[in-house]
This record gives sequence, structure tokens and C-alpha cells, in this order.
Amino acid sequence: MKFWEDKHKLILLIFFLAYIGYFLLTSFLRQNNFHTGKFDLGNMDQTVWNTIHGRIFEMSDENGIIISRLAFHADVILVLISPLYLIWEDPKMLLLLQVLIVAAGSFFVYAIALEIIKNKNYALLLSFAYLLNPAVERANLYDFHPVVLAATFLLATFYFYIKKNYKLFIFFAVLSALCKEEIWAAVSLFGLLLFFQQKKRLLGGLFFFTSISIFYLLIWHIIPAVSGAQHFAISYYSDLGDSPSNIVISILSSPDKVLDILTQPDRINYLVKLFYPLGFLSLFSPLYLIFAIPDLFINLLSQRSLFREFYYHYTATISPFIFISAIYSIAILKRKIAPNIINAYILLFSLFAAYLYGPLPGARGQDIAMYTKIVKNQSFINKYLVAIPKNYSVAVTNNLGAHVSQRQKVYVLPHGIGEADFIIFLRIRGVVEKPLLLKVENDPNYSLILKKEEFLVFKKIN
Repeated sequence: MKFWEDKHKLILLIFFLAYIGYFLLTSFLRQNNFHTGKFDLGNMDQTVWNTIHGRIFEMSDENGIIISRLAFHADVILVLISPLYLIWEDPKMLLLLQVLIVAAGSFFVYAIALEIIKNKNYALLLSFAYLLNPAVERANLYDFHPVVLAATFLLATFYFYIKKNYKLFIFFAVLSALCKEEIWAAVSLFGLLLFFQQKKRLLGGLFFFTSISIFYLLIWHIIPAVSGAQHFAISYYSDLGDSPSNIVISILSSPDKVLDILTQPDRINYLVKLFYPLGFLSLFSPLYLIFAIPDLFINLLSQRSLFREFYYHYTATISPFIFISAIYSIAILKRKIAPNIINAYILLFSLFAAYLYGPLPGARGQDIAMYTKIVKNQSFINKYLVAIPKNYSVAVTNNLGAHVSQRQKVYVLPHGIGEADFIIFLRIRGVVEKPLLLKVENDPNYSLILKKEEFLVFKKIN
């Protein structure tokens, strides 16, 4: 049967295209209206831009110091996608790529559900629920992060695992792990499944030990060697230890302490929000949630509350396995519960979760600032920033960072005063930017060359 003759696939394609249309428009408007920043989209854009210009995996930190991206994360996939800048050298290329790949995850949800449940109605509904999932949508909306791409790659990894297509399984597993260092720990668990579930002893053993070894080398040795210190995120777990080894030992030796952290109200609320969109169905068949354990523990044990916020990208690699577990749960429950009841249950929870936690217009926490908060002189500012020669260093407010990141040195204010060739402000906030603005205005090394309402440009006097 041809694709367009299968009504389920045709409807899925409509969902896919609608999702792409909305999130592309929204992502581009966020960028155009300066809702993105140097720390997220700007860092990624600078790394990709540097790579395609021969400075492999380089970026500048907020101090303008040129470093390897590996000092922060091992998201080496940025190197692999850098050739896309030969087509369109713009940070929007990263946003376009992210929207397309995230949306493609719905096809793998459909394929996995069809393989396990053997029912197109369930498969279609679950693929719709995936695109509507608040964690998936918010991760996609919040700038660009390689780890968000891993969600689709992990779904592909699982699909080819159950199809026993080991070449594509390994390809997507490695692709997933190249999105962020801790994903090596998650994909290593596939080695155990290969070993015990599919009786692939050699392949499973090699896959597990290779993946877990790469994870160990990155966290314990490579990233610290490049950065000159422990992985920066270790500080978020200081109550458990001051090194990866001490944290692991603390987790294993103090289960009561870990349990106390995991049962704190904000942690419980986070878990409820994660499982709510599918009505907690994943808990009826929890085996495949083991793949989510690395990131779940990272988020739950962290002192940094942002890790438990849906607004960001920290749940990206958890969502795929919540859906996979739910698929297996439905395969069990459908023997005892009528299909219409299960379908209505999933649809109601998905829609209500989208209202409670999602970013779409009409949701309780709708994220439509990019439509309503239009920056004055937007076009002029964008054109001006693009015209700044790339051999000049700049110091900017964070909201401008992703617009000037295609150069070797970008400082984020208050850093760079006295060093940067240009200092640029957009939206002067009294508490934060006004003292900095006063400092630059009184600096004899800088001259104000442009002022257009809240957009101010200072140039260093040679």
C-alpha cells in the first residue's frame, strides 16, 4: 500500500507538518525578537561556525576566552552537523534541524507502537501524544541543544533494536551518545538487553563495555583534562560528594540519604509532571525506564532546581522511554480493557497535560512572548549586528549573544569591558545593565557610536 493510501500514515504526516510549521515559525520568531541567548543557541552556533572554518569544536566562554566545547560537554554531534553551514550559515539552521528531527520522533513512536501493539489506532494516537507532550515541545522551543536531537535518535535506536537491525541500531545509538556525554551511560544499557534478552553475548558485552568505558573516560578524565577542573556540573551535587567517584560512592553507600532527596516535594512533583501526559501508563511496564535512569538521577539529585523544570531541555532523553514503557503497558492492558477506553484515557491525559504544562497558545503556561513582545527596530538591529565584521570581538547583553556568535570572541556582559572591540546593549534593565552602561559611558576607551532607543553600541577607541 502506498503511503498516501494509508489513512493513518497520512494523518501522521499532517500532524508532522503542522508541528513543523508551528515550531519553525515560533523558533524563528524567538530568534528574530532576541529571546535566544549566547549561553544556549549562541554557544552552539559559535561552535558549529568555528568548526566549519577549521577551528574544530571551539567556542568562547562568557569571558571571551577561546576554549574547546569539550570543556563543558561532549556534544560532538555539533562537528558532524557543521557541513550544514555550507548551505546556510545562520543559527536558524540549527533551529530548523532541531524542529525537523524532533518531529521525526513521532514516526518512530508510531513504528514502535505498531510493532509492539499491532494496532494502527494506538500507534497514531501515541505519535500525536508525543508531539503534544509538554516536555518534548518545551525542549524543542528553548533554543537549540544537541541533547534534544538525542530523543529521536534514542527512539530510532530502540526501534532498530527490536527489529534486530544491528547496523542501524549501533549507528543511532552512537549518534545519540554523541549528543551529550551522559547518554553513553544510557545506551550502554542496550548492551545488557542484547546480552540477556536477545542472547547476543558478544555484541552485547562489547557494546556495554565500550559505551560505559567512553562514559567513564569523558566524565572522569577527558572533560576534566580539557577544562582543567572537574566537570562543571559536579558542583550541583556537592551534598553527595566533590568528585564523580565520591558521588557514586555516596549514592551506593547512603541509600537513605538518596531516598530523602528523591522524596522531597519538588522531586515528586517533577515525576508526576513527567508521567502525567500518558496517564502514568508507563508504570505498568517499567522495564524500559531503566534507560531513563541516568538522566532521571541527574535531574532528581541535583541541587539545581532548573533541572526539574519543563521549560528547558533537561528531560529530553527521558521522554522517549516514558513513551516506550507506555507502549508495552498498552500491549498488556489491551487484553483486558476495551480499546476505546484506553484511547480516550490517553487522549484526555495528553490534552489536559498540554493545557497544564505545555507552551501552545491557550495553555495555562502558554509561551507566546515571541508573538507578543516584538522588539522595536528589530529589522534594523538584526541587520546592524550581521554587518559587524567577524574579525572584531564583541561584548553583549546575553539576549544578543546568538546574533553575534559567528566570530572567535564573544563576551557576555559584564565581561569584556576594556577588551572587546564593540560593547552592545539591548533592553536596559535598571538593576542589571544600568551600572554596566554607566561604567562603559565613563570609560575613555569607548565611544558611543549608535543609540536607537534601548539599542546602544559602543566602539573601542584605538
